[in-house]
Amino acid sequence: MSVLTNLLPANTSGIETSTAGWTAGANTTLSQSTRFYQGARSLGLTATAAGSVTATTATRVAVVEGTEYQAYAYFANVAAASGRTSSVAISWYSASSGGSPISTSTGAATTLANATTWNTPSPQVTATAPAGATYAALTITVTGLTAAAVVVADVMTLGLPTTWPGNLFGYAVAGVETDTSGWNALSLVTIDRVSTDSWEGWYSLRLTSTGAGSLRSNTVNSVTVVPGTEYVGLSMVKPTATSDVALELRWYTAANALISTTPLTWTAVPGGAWTRLTVIGTAPPTATRAYLALRPVATAAGETWLFDQMALMPAPLLAGTLLSYGVQSMETDVSGWTATSGCTIARSTTNLYRGASSMAISTTGAASATVRMAGTVPVTPRQAYKGSAYFYHALAAAPVVVDVLFTWYNSLGVEIDTGVFRWTMSELAGWYSPTGSDVAPAGAASLRVGFRIMSPGTATFYLDEASVGLGGLGLVADVVPDVYGTAISLQGLTTGGHTHYGLWRVRGDGALTPVRGEDGDIVAVPITGDLAVASDYEAPLGTPVRYLVRVYTGDTYIRMTSRQVTIPEPPPTDIVIKDPLQPVRQAVVTVGSLPDWSRAARQGVHQISGRATPIVITDVRPSRTGTMTVVTATRDDITRMWWTLESGRTLLIQWPTSWGEQDIYVQVGDVTESHIIRWAGQPDRTWSLPLIEVDRPVGGLVGSATRTWDTVEGESTDWLDVLTTYASWLAVYSGEAG
Repeated sequence: MSVLTNLLPANTSGIETSTAGWTAGANTTLSQSTRFYQGARSLGLTATAAGSVTATTATRVAVVEGTEYQAYAYFANVAAASGRTSSVAISWYSASSGGSPISTSTGAATTLANATTWNTPSPQVTATAPAGATYAALTITVTGLTAAAVVVADVMTLGLPTTWPGNLFGYAVAGVETDTSGWNALSLVTIDRVSTDSWEGWYSLRLTSTGAGSLRSNTVNSVTVVPGTEYVGLSMVKPTATSDVALELRWYTAANALISTTPLTWTAVPGGAWTRLTVIGTAPPTATRAYLALRPVATAAGETWLFDQMALMPAPLLAGTLLSYGVQSMETDVSGWTATSGCTIARSTTNLYRGASSMAISTTGAASATVRMAGTVPVTPRQAYKGSAYFYHALAAAPVVVDVLFTWYNSLGVEIDTGVFRWTMSELAGWYSPTGSDVAPAGAASLRVGFRIMSPGTATFYLDEASVGLGGLGLVADVVPDVYGTAISLQGLTTGGHTHYGLWRVRGDGALTPVRGEDGDIVAVPITGDLAVASDYEAPLGTPVRYLVRVYTGDTYIRMTSRQVTIPEPPPTDIVIKDPLQPVRQAVVTVGSLPDWSRAARQGVHQISGRATPIVITDVRPSRTGTMTVVTATRDDITRMWWTLESGRTLLIQWPTSWGEQDIYVQVGDVTESHIIRWAGQPDRTWSLPLIEVDRPVGGLVGSATRTWDTVEGESTDWLDVLTTYASWLAVYSGEAG
């Protein structure tokens, strides 16, 4: 018998220092005895006159109404005597001191043996704190003493009873520490309890067969269930001999009509040892109540099975998971998983992270070993999903690499995309938690997650507590074709609790370029929330690119890459000229003539007297220069061209991919706008643009190329806010405050 945490102070429970934690009742004198059940001291209770002795804790402990508590204590005679009984009681109060108890819960009395040994099992009481109870006191009592007789008590305990977290059964049903009244003998069985063997506490429930066949013992009372919710029934069982044992969930309507049962038979449960058995089921649509049935299979009359710590509870699913409990935990089997390459899988009880079992992955020595979910989970496109599991490996010669695999399917079940998130674990033996994420692509309706061990050799790995759900690091890049850019949405920046993030554009050859943000390049931005957005107006046109996000703290990081996007090009005769710092300034124009690039020599030629050849002092050549002509056809084109040029800042020229030219940052010199036709009403123009190649400019984005009146309205409280923020209508359009 045990509680999760004894609410009584150590000295009150063990009397190792003094008897100050107790108040003597009528006819009782307290003392510190050198006899003990545990420690070095116990509480002595001496009868002043013939009768009973009692003691109550001097200080009450805090409790919660509606919560079940257990109390117990161990007793012994100082001198052998007969006719004495011991008991414990919990008194419930609404205040920490004073007043009368709301009620008192008293356990069954236990007769003390006519000896001086400590009596076991000890008396106990299990009770639920009544309405209004906020404090409790423990009282111990021994009856039948003669005057001056002494008894001792030790390990006085009051606290929450030990049971499975979330168990819907009370402790008296789960552990039969009080009696067997919570269980019915229904088929080929008699029931009682024994104190000679138990898994927890002092007692276990014994089922004895009255003939060959399937026995059945049910809980007397049902528990309330919610339709569609997954539940778990479990019990520790110890057969006398190896046999089959089934657990069964029985579902009923509110009118107590049986709807269906969910049985699971465990074959060849070993005799003479405690084994944890589990059954998992989902409450049917009309179910409101459920019972747990214990169903061992007998070959003859007189066979016995011990059961302890029975439970029926909502499945302990990981927060946010989309998996069923069986797939998450492997508590009953590994049917929720398949070994797709380089390994075999089986349920194991030898190495586990939580519960009673895990999945053993036995590798065959192939280049990789892969396990995947047998089924899929539903998903929503453009959302990030994470897959994780607890993963055990033995001591390895090198770090162990595991890929978290994502396979995406459309509504017809056809695979449309895949994703991989790589984890590297230490070579040291132990449990690790590889977690990866990917974003559901457009058209995705379901997801299958897997794990791939790279270069595993021949070994056994263990997987437990798998989870798939919304969240994790993710980014989605969308083309904004009218402004020749991309919009990038980032999710899960708080994953892993890191402090900063960076965002880069990835070319096909793997080269990285930081994406420009409002405060400059996005390479070390403090993380202030889970979501962020960015825009990229410098990505090449007509060329597939990806984006990489990295969240990090110091040298520790998580990273992932988006799917490819390609920004469409204008007609192959046209180029895009844009201001990389103020992307609303851009123009699409037709090229009249390409620049003839030149790179001047930076050198001095010195003729030396007496020698034929000069001495030449050189430096690196400067960047390219040249003059390009472009053509516009409308007055709107003229306005947009000047709008793009007049800031005087560095511009980006993006060429058609078919020209074989690399995009270039340029500074534009003196510009000439020339009439193609001398008639004043004709808007056709040719522009002469002297260009100097320069470095990518430093600075942050100002405004957005997709800025609209909705943007202005969203960022401004009223017209006064607009008029005091911007110096001109041009500034309103560009988003440049001043």
